[in-house]
Amino acid sequence: MVEQHTLTQPGDLTHMYLCGKCSPISIHGNQYFHTFLDDASRRPQVCFLKTKDGAISAVKNYITNLRTQGKNPKALHFDRRKEFVNDDLLTWLTEQGIEIQMMASYSPAQNGAAEQLNRTLIELARTMLLERDVPLFLWEYAIRHAAYLREHAETRARLGTTPYTKWNGKKPNVSHLCEFGTPVFILQQGQKEPPKLQLRSQQMLFLGYKDGSNSVLYFNPETRHVLTSWNHTFLNNLPSCPTAPTPMFLPSSACSREGESDNMPQGQPDNQNLEIQNNLSKRPYEGPQNGQCTENESPQIK
Repeated sequence: MVEQHTLTQPGDLTHMYLCGKCSPISIHGNQYFHTFLDDASRRPQVCFLKTKDGAISAVKNYITNLRTQGKNPKALHFDRRKEFVNDDLLTWLTEQGIEIQMMASYSPAQNGAAEQLNRTLIELARTMLLERDVPLFLWEYAIRHAAYLREHAETRARLGTTPYTKWNGKKPNVSHLCEFGTPVFILQQGQKEPPKLQLRSQQMLFLGYKDGSNSVLYFNPETRHVLTSWNHTFLNNLPSCPTAPTPMFLPSSACSREGESDNMPQGQPDNQNLEIQNNLSKRPYEGPQNGQCTENESPQIK
């Protein structure tokens, strides 16, 4: 198995797995997700399905996408599910010249790479949803973002490199990565009359990236829609606010206060003055007395 991993090139061999039924139904009505794991680079790719019958179309689209990117798919490794083992898919793969590698029945260890990827994505998605208290019907975007992070991180099977580097031949840029579910401010655009004195941006829920790091996916809690925006700002990218000035503290040993004797030892409080101050602080305010004036009044001249 190790020699096979060493000899394969990106796109040659792919491990497939179908996971579901997921509850609750996602915001787009999906209940299953289909994972494709490249054997050479360990690059994951995920697509979401409403029913199991969509697995055949998902496999065909994946193979077509590989050939569009200049890859040469040679073999597919999957279990003996009826979604994969059917005349429609097997006949199409045979016509395309793709080798079919099916594992033995009741032996999930033979599909260990796909099983581990499925477990990793589910655990990452569950953690991100619970950490930020994101609604569970957004699990589809949590799975997608987990696969995105998995592609840009080093794996145990490919130490010293990342799936992105192995697949694209260059190092990934991770400076744009941000925590899933964090608040993101989206610039309000498209209004007929732009607000002059109102907020120019609105706080949304960050759900991931689209088209690399140029655009973000966000959830609008008012309309309950997931949209894409290029004009966005995260809280950690905002300019830092000036901090409050440090309050001055003057120790009693620095100088003597009014009413203290110069012969009093430094650093020791006057018990009599402290008692008078405590009594004054406890007395209720009775308003201005006779002969006194408030801040907005002037003394009367007799």
